[in-house]
Amino acid sequence: MQRKFYIPFGEAPSQSIDYLLGIIYDARSVTLRLTEGISKEELHWQYAEGWNTVGALLSHIISCGHLFRIVFVENREMTEQEKAEITPGLEMGKYIPDLITDQPIEYYIEKMAEATDLLIKAINQLTEEEFHARREGYDKETGCNLAWVLYHLAEDEVHHRGQISLIRKLYRHLNT
Repeated sequence: MQRKFYIPFGEAPSQSIDYLLGIIYDARSVTLRLTEGISKEELHWQYAEGWNTVGALLSHIISCGHLFRIVFVENREMTEQEKAEITPGLEMGKYIPDLITDQPIEYYIEKMAEATDLLIKAINQLTEEEFHARREGYDKETGCNLAWVLYHLAEDEVHHRGQISLIRKLYRHLNT
């Protein structure tokens, strides 16, 4: 995914959505550039027991995309199957050993694209009024809206991309 330095308007149901999707696309393009060509060994390397791996953080980004789509955009509860699939990547912690797989970077790239495609498809089915409507969550008094949800999704990815960068630097420092 090539980084774009121009956010087009008029493609989504509202300019607010166009703007926020532009931010999500940009965050993702930089994440992909940061992890491009990473080996399986580096992808699943842990600095110490219990630490995140690059693969675990990518799993978290994928899980957040699914969670936000289901709960906030589709405005529904997760099914038991969705919970089983999403929870490890979402919570990480005790699930870190399960997230250390032998999958190559291409697997994560495909799963990130899938989560984002489903999110965008769901968003594009909303009216502008539905997009701006108050949703339950995050704050009992004010709730949130999808503008905040999409911003938070991009912010979360950028935050974890910083962790990915740090892990990659530690890996190169200790393994060269």
